[in-house]
Amino acid sequence: TAAKDNPNVIDLSQRQPAPDRLGELIKLVRGISLKRINALVGTLFENVDDALFDLAERAGSNAVQTEFFDGMREIRRKRHLVERLFHEQASNAFNDFADGRSRASGSDAQIPGAPNSGLALVDDLELEESLAVSSMTAKAENRLQRTLYQVNQRLSVIIGGGKVEDSNNPIGPAALANAFRVAVREFEVNVQVKLIVFKLFERYVVAGLESVYDEVNIELI
Repeated sequence: TAAKDNPNVIDLSQRQPAPDRLGELIKLVRGISLKRINALVGTLFENVDDALFDLAERAGSNAVQTEFFDGMREIRRKRHLVERLFHEQASNAFNDFADGRSRASGSDAQIPGAPNSGLALVDDLELEESLAVSSMTAKAENRLQRTLYQVNQRLSVIIGGGKVEDSNNPIGPAALANAFRVAVREFEVNVQVKLIVFKLFERYVVAGLESVYDEVNIELI
């Protein structure tokens, strides 16, 4: 009765959804969340020009200023490709989740196309990306602990009681940051511009996840 009276409590002993219903619920969560998250990514890219232009104006040298302007042009040119790749990566995370496969996330992720050479420049870029992703993920998981926990518990129920944690939740900060990291590898920009893009992802996308989780929780209740 406690679970019935309190919508925030899940009774794991209740009858699990039928397989076809399970598929419907996963699709419901995917549709709700990715629609909102893709819109947040769009907002990110609408603000990239202003952020890079401001940095270019404050640049200490013409060479640095040129790098920021080059970054602006490259991001404009490939924005829609990167948005599509992000959506594909995020959708694939749902497919893996529904099939019981857990994806690598954060600094442990394997990035398609990453070179295996020991070049210091490549190593530095990978390290900077890993640090940026792990830092934003840790901060987000801490800030969103309550609502993310509720999403984890409800997703666990609709997949039949499997363990769902922050690290394997397909709409958790780790999965989304990794999907974005894979997508933005298409941008041929220097590390400073790439880190600005990650910072904007944190500002415009990760910062908007609480309302996404609230909406998912309401639907699943």
